[in-house]
Amino acid sequence: MKKSILFPFFCAALTASILFSSTASAFKQEDLDKLQSTKQCTFCDLRKANLADADLSGRRLAGTAFSGADLSRANLSGANLRTTTFSQTNLSGANLSGADLSRANLSGARAASANFTGAKLVGADLSKANLGNADFTDADLSGADLLGADLSAANLKNANLSNVRWVDGLKCKEDSSGECEKDVSPKGPGQF
Repeated sequence: MKKSILFPFFCAALTASILFSSTASAFKQEDLDKLQSTKQCTFCDLRKANLADADLSGRRLAGTAFSGADLSRANLSGANLRTTTFSQTNLSGANLSGADLSRANLSGARAASANFTGAKLVGADLSKANLGNADFTDADLSGADLLGADLSAANLKNANLSNVRWVDGLKCKEDSSGECEKDVSPKGPGQF
């Protein structure tokens, strides 16, 4: 008899907990409104926002959380994206040419066929990211982490790969450009 009395309360508590957890990880509407009205949004919460095909070129978005968002085919060229979080974000086909992604977190991002031409990715975390067919021509990836990343058919022409942690965990030599010349000295400095 006690089970039947408590069951509705249990169901209500479970439903409230599910609703709260799903809204807690979603974007803040006021931050999305701010982005649309002011054309900038530093340190905003845009997690899981649908910004596919959005034109965010030249915007100041440093420190913003885009985790789990859909930015497929978005134009982020020339944007300030320093220390921005793109983990698990869909950036497939996005234009990030000339963007500043220094120290940005793109771990696990899906950025197949994205354009990173001339982008600054100094110290960025691209570990386990899908970067297949991405264009990194003239990009600065110095000090970036590419451990476990998929770089199949990626264009790295003239890309600065100095001190990059390569997909296999080895370190690229300081003067690596266009391809990772691995530092495999016997003392092991090529390993992190």
